[in-house]
Amino acid sequence: MISNDILAHARQCAPAESCGYVVRTARGIRYFPCENLSAEPTMYFRISPKEYLKALAAGEVVALVHSHPGGLPFLSSGDRTLQIQTALAWWLVCDEQIYKFRCVPHLTGRQFEHGVTDCYTLFRDAYHLAGIDLPDFHREDDWWDEGKNLYLDNLEENGFYQVHADKAQPGDVLICCFGSPTANHAAIYCGGGELLHHIPDQLSKRERYTDKWQRRTHSLWR
Repeated sequence: MISNDILAHARQCAPAESCGYVVRTARGIRYFPCENLSAEPTMYFRISPKEYLKALAAGEVVALVHSHPGGLPFLSSGDRTLQIQTALAWWLVCDEQIYKFRCVPHLTGRQFEHGVTDCYTLFRDAYHLAGIDLPDFHREDDWWDEGKNLYLDNLEENGFYQVHADKAQPGDVLICCFGSPTANHAAIYCGGGELLHHIPDQLSKRERYTDKWQRRTHSLWR
């Protein structure tokens, strides 16, 4: 199995970071281990362009793999920058587990398109990068005017529970009423009195959790 190959390579390379590619070939999915050329291989990884060309010649490169020996099971900010440049899924090996991160754009500066890059997309992508996968689903514009309550009907089902507003912690989800009496907007509480969210006709951004947004807040979820 490919997972066994990936884990074995990570063990072999430790305490240095392992690295390689997952390739879809004519014979199925294969793992192509690569040499870590970084000058600081216990902290970083670097793959020769020749290794990528070799993997590409074998089939479709579908993911880049590297490990965090003794590290954390999510991508660092440097990893995220490189992932966006590669436009690939990144698989991370940590503590004998493989964590799979699809390539998502930067969380700030996104154009708004309802159902494609909207407040739920941002919420879902932020949690994905933290290792928590949430379902995607079709949502028509103005669903809140059609008697639907998509956030409140689905949060608990996906493992969230409501907490008191004065207990807010970074990563909690603020469900707000934006231009409607129905709770129709999600924001991520970042701590320090800031939130991350995406509202129509604006780029996604971090901003102060002002009195205006506190008044719009319906509930807080964790």
